[in-house]
Amino acid sequence: MRSLTFGKTGLNKVRAHHKELKHIDIEDSLKSIPPGEWCVLNHSELKGGWLCFINSMIDDKYSCVQLLELLDSEIIKKDISPQKYIEDKIQKAFNKRLRFEGYEDGARIFYGAADGLPGLIVDKFLKKAVIQINTAGVDKFRNEIKSFVENLISGEAFFLDNVKYREKELLPTFKSEEIPALDIKENGLKFYLRAEVIQKIGFYYDHRENRYQLMQVLKRFNKSYENAVDLFSYVGAWGLSALKAGVKNTTFVDQGDFDNEIKVGLKANGFEGQGQYIRSDVFKFLDDAIQKKNKYDLVICDPPAFAKSFQQKNQALEGYSKLHRKVFKAAQSGALIAFSSCTHYVSHEEFQKNIGEAALKENIKMQLVYSGMQGWDHPVTSQLDKSNYIKCYFYLLE
Repeated sequence: MRSLTFGKTGLNKVRAHHKELKHIDIEDSLKSIPPGEWCVLNHSELKGGWLCFINSMIDDKYSCVQLLELLDSEIIKKDISPQKYIEDKIQKAFNKRLRFEGYEDGARIFYGAADGLPGLIVDKFLKKAVIQINTAGVDKFRNEIKSFVENLISGEAFFLDNVKYREKELLPTFKSEEIPALDIKENGLKFYLRAEVIQKIGFYYDHRENRYQLMQVLKRFNKSYENAVDLFSYVGAWGLSALKAGVKNTTFVDQGDFDNEIKVGLKANGFEGQGQYIRSDVFKFLDDAIQKKNKYDLVICDPPAFAKSFQQKNQALEGYSKLHRKVFKAAQSGALIAFSSCTHYVSHEEFQKNIGEAALKENIKMQLVYSGMQGWDHPVTSQLDKSNYIKCYFYLLE
């Protein structure tokens, strides 16, 4: 394995716990290194060396080196197999998910850098898995990864490449695989998802613990909830969770073509006649509900990310403010509202402040009854971890 040397800026970044480096951070020239090559980065001031992979094709102003792990000198002297290293990481991540009840049926079994391999995402759906690869160092072993995952789950694995993410690493675009419909289980509920309407790489497992807590909270209130609305519903995971907790009826709203998914989900879980799907822009739906004075005693609001970059943060906050004010207007007195966000660039504190300011403008008094983050298959080291981007808060209105 090729050995390279940290430059001064690279050494300083490593000391500051950064895991992504640029060309300028390496003393050696990277131009002759094939994209995706695995190397060891050394420096006289370090005890051991950093295992990494490099994409030399990436422009000088962007990160091209992904640091993986600091290895001691004795391990470095041995012949390190990148394929074996990848397989060991996937196996370790999979075993971690098996610690949690219910996660064996379906979970994110590999979560990029949080599990030790930047650019690799693997989601499991019973006997199927969907794989997404966005870095050159991992993509070199895509076929080996697929075979290993299939053996791991005793089923089939499929690639669902994200062209935009792969373009950032100048990775080739392969012919799309035909992914079958996915049968999904979470928290004792069943979901169905056709391949032609898949978002991201399938199902949003990231809110599974928050959905579980929604069921627990609803069961503990001395109140019968009659009419819920699941905004940005996708396949209806939130709304079906509400029905399982005893809510009488749920309206599912999304601008996508998920009517079939909702009907199948209602039938599969024994809730036929207790829900309906409305295909609509959520903002327009809320405007119509407000105009007609339709009110809900449970509102679930889990929109997609409102910002794709830090530069869009203020725009995202404005969007949340408009959305949250409309939600308050469509909620009955005494309603429970579940607000969620998956926007990386909006912090937990900023999101709560946004909700609070919207309530103030609508003269709403409320009590925070639950705060949550991402599920255990989306591991983080602390609440300050930059990977801790999922936000969820339940508020009880007065």
